[in-house]
Amino acid sequence: MTPKSVFGLAVRVLGLVFLYRGLSALPEILSIFSTGSFRSSLGIIIMIAWPLLLAFWLIRGAPLLIRIAYQDSAD
Repeated sequence: MTPKSVFGLAVRVLGLVFLYRGLSALPEILSIFSTGSFRSSLGIIIMIAWPLLLAFWLIRGAPLLIRIAYQDSAD
């Protein structure tokens, strides 16, 4: 495996960590909708949404991050 592919694998594994973090907070958002307490819902939605968005980007391979890390490679 080339260093670029190892780095890509590490990025995808980090994406799985963020996916777990986002999905582990899912019961909080379900409790908001079931109780009707919308006062702090925006903050909780943001706390759940950013790890899921980051996870989506990292699992896809984070092409911008890979390009920045390996500018000189021909792959």
